[in-house]
Amino acid sequence: MVNRLAKEKSPYLLQHADNPVDWYPWGDEAFRAAQSQDKPIFLSIGYATCHWCHVMKRESFENGEIAQLLNRAFINIKVDREERPEVDSIYMEFAQALMSSAGGWPLNVILTPDLKPFFAVTYLPPKNIKGLMGLPEFVQHIQTLWVSDERQSICKEAEKLVEMFAHTSNATGHELPTQQHLMEAVEKFFNLADPVYGGIRGTPKFPMGYQSEFLMAHAKVKGDSRALFYVELTLEAMHQGGIYDHLGGGFARYAADEEWSIPHFEKMLYDNAILAKTYLEAWKVTKKEKYADVTRETLSYLLRDMAHPEGGFYSGEDADSDGHEGLYYTWTPLEVQEVVPGEDGELLCAFFDITHQGNFEGRNVLHIDLPADEFAAQLNVSLDLFREKLKKGRADLLRQRQSRPKPLRDEKILTSWNGLAIDALARAGSSLKEPRFTEAALQTAEFIRKNLWKEGKLLHRWCGQEAKFDAGLEDYVYLIKGLLSLYEEGCGETYLEWAKLLAAVCERDFKEIDGAFYQTDGREPLILRKCEFYDGAEPSGNGVHTENLLHLYQLTQEESYLHQAEDVLKASKDYIEMFPPGTCYHLKALQRYLDPAATTLTLTGITPEIRALLASHFLPHAAVVLREGSELSCLICRSGACEPPLTKLDAIIQAIEKV
Repeated sequence: MVNRLAKEKSPYLLQHADNPVDWYPWGDEAFRAAQSQDKPIFLSIGYATCHWCHVMKRESFENGEIAQLLNRAFINIKVDREERPEVDSIYMEFAQALMSSAGGWPLNVILTPDLKPFFAVTYLPPKNIKGLMGLPEFVQHIQTLWVSDERQSICKEAEKLVEMFAHTSNATGHELPTQQHLMEAVEKFFNLADPVYGGIRGTPKFPMGYQSEFLMAHAKVKGDSRALFYVELTLEAMHQGGIYDHLGGGFARYAADEEWSIPHFEKMLYDNAILAKTYLEAWKVTKKEKYADVTRETLSYLLRDMAHPEGGFYSGEDADSDGHEGLYYTWTPLEVQEVVPGEDGELLCAFFDITHQGNFEGRNVLHIDLPADEFAAQLNVSLDLFREKLKKGRADLLRQRQSRPKPLRDEKILTSWNGLAIDALARAGSSLKEPRFTEAALQTAEFIRKNLWKEGKLLHRWCGQEAKFDAGLEDYVYLIKGLLSLYEEGCGETYLEWAKLLAAVCERDFKEIDGAFYQTDGREPLILRKCEFYDGAEPSGNGVHTENLLHLYQLTQEESYLHQAEDVLKASKDYIEMFPPGTCYHLKALQRYLDPAATTLTLTGITPEIRALLASHFLPHAAVVLREGSELSCLICRSGACEPPLTKLDAIIQAIEKV
């Protein structure tokens, strides 16, 4: 038995193609069916590597009796949130209002036939349990409401909800945020910070790398040592915790505990691209080699396990294997001893806290209680000898782990997330002198150009040899960010020109007059066109593009880029005031806008020494213009004025070190 999803390419939709539920993909066929049959819509949103999506599929959507109930009551639509982010974003925001909670996936929203939401839930079990309504009872409840006298009032309330969101999604503003907004945001971060393990207090804990980037820039501009202390506390705790893959590199999606020890094991491209860049920036600030090591290991993971042979990176890896969450990543002492016998195995178990009782369902998530130097000192063993044993032991365990059944890999290639990967790889390739990273960034950019850049517009997703879906704002602006990094790292002016072309498409198709940018170009049949200012699992497209526009202005001195950036900053002001930590990327852009020391370096005849310095020096608000020419010259401009050009190598190096 297969349903309509069998014709789709999305791995998530194909996971549901043999369900007895009569699923439709998002589109006109489903909408017409709901209207002609006068049925509400059961909209179920998830993604291929989502653990609780798997649970609900197995428990309910594969259950014939429950499927019959769903088919009688609803037109059932399945959406891959990664493939249709514009649909997920709108209905997640509605769901959060309807549920008065943060939401999550699987997200199940009940819509009227004209797509207005009136009920929302996340995971539901197949029967009533522990005070949680079962899915059959939920279906019966909605069906009863739909045929009752309450239906008219339900539809009116749904209309009011949509109207309210349409009015509150302001795309314009009148005043620019100020330095005071930045200072208040920093204090708010400190008030919310976990003083022991870093990150934001409470659970679950998400590794928001761009929050650390914002605070590192603040530390440099304002000399605030508290910010750098908090960043290092967070990055150290994350790296030592189980959220980090100590054998294969890379970070899991989030941690279930305050100590970052027990992860939700799925690994996502966007998280790892952002965090690789964050640790690289921390290395530039502190010159601590351990941060560079995390960047190398994280990007090496992407190259090893997530790369398409022709360029581009897949979307994510599942938390489950063989039907068990975390089975691929966890160990018992016996399993370790089978791979690394004797004292060396015992040493590994002690270092990674691998015990017989375990810390996750009788098994062990590897984590570090003491850094290597402290651990070696405690055991009175040579640090160099211990590091050698640790390196060999990790390699042996990784080799053994790779023989296990692997988690599912979602092989969609998304333009947006690959833009973030290009940014991290391009910067790391130059900074860490790793040509393989630079080459991967170039291959990815060319993969997108070949497969997802059609007739002057981007497409969002490539999967199964098919490019599909109009690109959204995040696709354009994350890619622009990556292309600007390629240009500044000396990969060619063609990438700057492409970035400018993409920025022109954004201005033409996504921008409100004198305002911010919508998530879509308006061609998708959605119930409202939305501007997103808050960061979520990924940074706000408006926030990232404001930084892009300021960067482009520094590179080109074209006033239109500055005016567009100011339009978005004005529109973001109310959101920054309401909840600063949720607007972190707007705050990053505001930092650049307000920094009087924001510098443009125009270089000709660049030498290897200067290139190495630019790649390793922390320059959060600088822009680098590369000009052809053989004679060494550096022109430094800031605050609307340029200094006399420098032509001596020593003088140029000293000037860059002061930026």
